[in-house]
Amino acid sequence: MRERPAQDASVTRVERLPVVQGSGEYPTARSSGQWSVPWDGTPPAPPAAPEKEKSKRGRRGLIVLVAALVLVVGVVTGQLIRPVPEPTITLAIASSHAFPGQAPMLPWPTAGQSAVYVEGLGMMGSSGGTAPTPTASVAKVMTAFVYLRDHPLKSGEPGPVLTVSPEAAAQIPMRKKREESLLGVTAYQKLTQRKALEALLIISANDVAHELARWDAGNEQAFVAKMNATAAELGMTSTHYTDPSGYDSGTVSTAEDQVKLLRAAMKVPAFTEIVNNRAYVPDNGGPAREGGNFLLGQHGVVGGKTGYTDAAGGNFVYAARKSVAGVRTLIIGAVMGQKSPSAAGAVSAAGRLVTAAEGALTAVTLAPKGARVARVDDGLGGTTPLRAVSPVTVVGWSGLTVPVDVTGDPPHQAAGGEQVGAVTAGAATVPLRLGQNLDEPSYLKRLVRLG
Repeated sequence: MRERPAQDASVTRVERLPVVQGSGEYPTARSSGQWSVPWDGTPPAPPAAPEKEKSKRGRRGLIVLVAALVLVVGVVTGQLIRPVPEPTITLAIASSHAFPGQAPMLPWPTAGQSAVYVEGLGMMGSSGGTAPTPTASVAKVMTAFVYLRDHPLKSGEPGPVLTVSPEAAAQIPMRKKREESLLGVTAYQKLTQRKALEALLIISANDVAHELARWDAGNEQAFVAKMNATAAELGMTSTHYTDPSGYDSGTVSTAEDQVKLLRAAMKVPAFTEIVNNRAYVPDNGGPAREGGNFLLGQHGVVGGKTGYTDAAGGNFVYAARKSVAGVRTLIIGAVMGQKSPSAAGAVSAAGRLVTAAEGALTAVTLAPKGARVARVDDGLGGTTPLRAVSPVTVVGWSGLTVPVDVTGDPPHQAAGGEQVGAVTAGAATVPLRLGQNLDEPSYLKRLVRLG
């Protein structure tokens, strides 16, 4: 048998066939230079275009950068044009002061009702319960208050001239028979508003009380309705009026309710001027007539109104001013239902009460003049000190806690030394001034604020 010749151990090198440009034909085999393998039919990837890819990446980066810049500019602009917070004032001292000890014991009357109130501090005390009792002529405080609300009277001015009706004059004999306190009006008599109110409050003229009701509302019933509506507004829940003079025993109230009324009335300048007169002096040159408030000018008493009927007993409401360590206080009190033959019993009891109340008042200085007692907060972390124009002194009595508060509407910018608020400590109010210039928040604070 013929033997076949042996093959060479090495693989025959197959040279890579060149691709014919544009022919679309590829070789049927490819070589690594040493081994040849069959062609799998997959064309090789075309060569990359590096310059074009770089150009695309550059454009994308530029777009991102511009978008980021636009976003940053928008955020910055938005932060800067946003309104800054409204500045506020906050306390830098304690928000209250407690006076140590027990509440004072006042010399309360053994009969009737009484109450003592200090403006800005509250009720010092009361006695005798809260059952409504006849007011007598103390009702004329409400008559004057209602009339002055509808017909304001400027300080020191006489006001319009009023004409007395024949009806009021015709009632004089009946009123005299009942022993009412009267001015003694005559038909078509002329009275200025001030003189009418002086007659009402100083000599307690019932005839003028009923005439004021007609002048104001046209008839007594309509005016009495206004009196009761006003009592409701003032929170006088145990009060009911049936007439403008208080002669009718159906007109009832309590000592605490009368304190509420006198507090409101003492805020009316014309009222405070009138009740601070000892006597009524008529315009026609007639003799002066003394009022019943013999406490005027004593113990700081600056006003009041007496009342008496058999049903009511002696009644008296009063106001007194007392300066304690430079702080002016206003004491309002009422004494009702005293078993005495006139209002004098109530006036005397009030004198003892007001003296004791004034003696119970004491004072503590919380901060000296110029002290930093508050600050303006700009809402973005900045504060400006506020300093007291005068000593911050709180007045009170043993056992009382007095709140301390600060008020004001500070601007965004102001010069140092400008007054921008006040601190209130009970009855005392002390202005506050800027300890340095007040500036708006900086651009950096506006930019980095959150929320």
